[in-house]
Amino acid sequence: MLWRSLAVREASAMNQSPSLSVPLRPARFSTAGLPEHDRFDAWREYLRPVADLTPVAHRSRTAAIDLAAWDLGSFAMCQERSSGTRFSRTTRRVKTVFADHWYLFLIKEGANWVVSDGGCSAEQVSRGAAGQVGFYSLGEAFHGEMQPMDILMLFIPRDLFARQAGTLDRLNNTIIDTARGRLLSDYMLALERRLPELTQDEVPAIVRATEAMVAACLAPAPHSAEEAREGIILSLGERARRVVQSRLSDPKLTPGSLANSIGVSRSALYRLFEPHGGAARYVRNTRLAAAHRALCDLAETRQIQQIADSFGFTCAQEFSRAFRQRYGYSPSELRADCGQSVRRLSSQAAEGGRTLGEFLRTTA
Repeated sequence: MLWRSLAVREASAMNQSPSLSVPLRPARFSTAGLPEHDRFDAWREYLRPVADLTPVAHRSRTAAIDLAAWDLGSFAMCQERSSGTRFSRTTRRVKTVFADHWYLFLIKEGANWVVSDGGCSAEQVSRGAAGQVGFYSLGEAFHGEMQPMDILMLFIPRDLFARQAGTLDRLNNTIIDTARGRLLSDYMLALERRLPELTQDEVPAIVRATEAMVAACLAPAPHSAEEAREGIILSLGERARRVVQSRLSDPKLTPGSLANSIGVSRSALYRLFEPHGGAARYVRNTRLAAAHRALCDLAETRQIQQIADSFGFTCAQEFSRAFRQRYGYSPSELRADCGQSVRRLSSQAAEGGRTLGEFLRTTA
């Protein structure tokens, strides 16, 4: 099969010549060294980019949590052993913590349930058990609960599968309990076993094999004209999204110019963006999300109005009013709050390279 042969070919190519690169090291996070009463709060803070955690009443809040995030450049693989929690990613969290990645969630031990709160999910409720792999999106709101678990997650930037985005979006909140899903599960476990042996110069080959495997298992080529036609419609929406992302600073970006860029009529463009309230609202909200992300970046030294200007807001009052209407707080309040959150997190038990939060922020 294509995905199996690709994975084997990539692996054998890596084994033919010894690596001289430095070993790949994960960003490790553990609460084992913290006081027991601080452990859950530290875990909750660490995973804020993904979801808001709430302790389950009858379960311990004092158990140690261990998480390792392996930065594979285009992907991030995370190993986590936890004591269980309730979790939610609200519509407000989706808007304020801008990360629209998909992720595969392989349950090695334990179980979970997830409810999708709207969007284009194939299922509203999913229930996973040991040995199963689920597929979820950070671009949609959800809530659920997981038992004490040993899990393996693979985070996938949306732009990596831009052509298949519509197909993957419809898989959101789905347990992939098929032959392809089991093959994907086996691949993730094999990759996990290989991680401690990897070196930096082997990562590109692993990325290519992983990309081929995900595409073959989750978004195979269409087998009918109807599927192909639907795929074309979905790809138009994704192409429009990419045009918007590339022209956020362009004051001439309007629904009309966007329609011209992707070669559709204004009415067709509106239908593409109707779930978002139309193209004009989508452009405005995307610009606000980009400004929000920049304001949370401690390395960003520009003044608030300079940031607003760079994303098409030339009027300070208009930017502040739109920002508060969208998020419920001002740009200056956000900048102050993000600085405090990052300082709290930096004092907690983390070591290694790029953390999960940094990966999500820099690959969004």
